[in-house]
Amino acid sequence: MHSLPSAGVAHANGDRATRLVSLVAAIVAVLAAIGTLFAHHRSISALTEKNQAILLQAKASDTYGRSDAKRVRSEIIGALIDGGVYRNAAARQRLEQYAATEKQEAEGLFAKAHAFEVDSEAAETRSEKILQSYENLQIATTFFEISIVLVSISTLVRTRTFLTAGSGLTLVGLVLLVLGLFQGR
Repeated sequence: MHSLPSAGVAHANGDRATRLVSLVAAIVAVLAAIGTLFAHHRSISALTEKNQAILLQAKASDTYGRSDAKRVRSEIIGALIDGGVYRNAAARQRLEQYAATEKQEAEGLFAKAHAFEVDSEAAETRSEKILQSYENLQIATTFFEISIVLVSISTLVRTRTFLTAGSGLTLVGLVLLVLGLFQGR
């Protein structure tokens, strides 16, 4: 003859299950908080890199402009010299020297502008990578938050279906959290 468990045993099992569910909910809440913290950090990092890319592109544009101005100055002086406007040998020599200096500085500025442009593109790429990391961290955090709700509902309705679904979402969230953490590096 089979006997039903006593009320005390059933109550003890119910308390143990409630404590387990509460522990799971607390762990998932901590994971959600960690995910939020890292997501906010990634958001700030992505914006910082994007700003750096914009500043470097502005520096590149300014430097290209300075290079072009020096190159034009050099060409104009060269045209004036070739046109015979300056017949005085000393003045002509000073202008030739000035034109050569302007041309040389223009080339240096052009190389510097190109380096700014390359750095800007690299910062833009880093920004995109960090933004993808941020998105994964945000999705992970959302999964953790949904998991908290599902685990809490499992306590109210006393069914394992919600606990299982919440645990599954937590695992997916963990994978996305780890992916997001390593993706932004």
